[in-house]
Amino acid sequence: MAKVVHRNAEPFFWEGRHKLFCLLVHGFTGSPGDMRVLGEYLRDQGYGVSGILLPGHGTSPRELNNTVWQDWYGAVEAEYLRIKNEYGGIPVVPMGLSMGGTLVLHLARNHRVEGMVAFSAPVFLADSRAGEHLQYKAEYYPKNKTPQEIARDEAEGRFSYGVIPMKAFASLMQLIELVKEELAFISAPALILQSRADAVVRPESASHIFESLGSRSKKLVWLEESGHVITLGCERPLVFAAVVKFLQDLGYC
Repeated sequence: MAKVVHRNAEPFFWEGRHKLFCLLVHGFTGSPGDMRVLGEYLRDQGYGVSGILLPGHGTSPRELNNTVWQDWYGAVEAEYLRIKNEYGGIPVVPMGLSMGGTLVLHLARNHRVEGMVAFSAPVFLADSRAGEHLQYKAEYYPKNKTPQEIARDEAEGRFSYGVIPMKAFASLMQLIELVKEELAFISAPALILQSRADAVVRPESASHIFESLGSRSKKLVWLEESGHVITLGCERPLVFAAVVKFLQDLGYC
């Protein structure tokens, strides 16, 4: 039986007039809906855009609990290579939100990407009990979203699970630890964006990533008022402008 993907979680793909593609990667328990507005903006600027749906996402928490970080990374790498192969080696700049940023960093460690962007990428989680959650007896940990928050997400075109699947969460933590050790070996031009008001990822995560990266060309942009999903937050015009400036500075268009 085919898995039913939520209407707000459908992937998206647009060709562009510039010779550069943007590969957009959503976060843990989230979906391409968190990246769609950014994708539409980049499309309107003339860039090719691919917003993928990661394995286990967009359907049910049970599906996510049956996946591990290697599955999520495999989907990112496969799309990166597909675009490269089908469009004659065109430059592809991966951009990831939260866990998507971690996956993008891992991609940059394994491939010579022309540039990369990480939004709200985790190194340190704001919830000091994150380690304790791994001992949680149930399969799922509730996010305790209010009905108003759920309705707001729907209105914004978002979709995310209302619970954290704990087996998958344990795999995410393994990925974060792995990528922390890889940062010094990443040399691609990098743009890191982080809100100081993030309630999910501790802001010092961005400082750690920025300072640890082996990239000679790197920039850290701070936001002051946004939440965790800065691609949809109140300061998203600043986010979008920083991303386009970064792409222009790469010199491919």
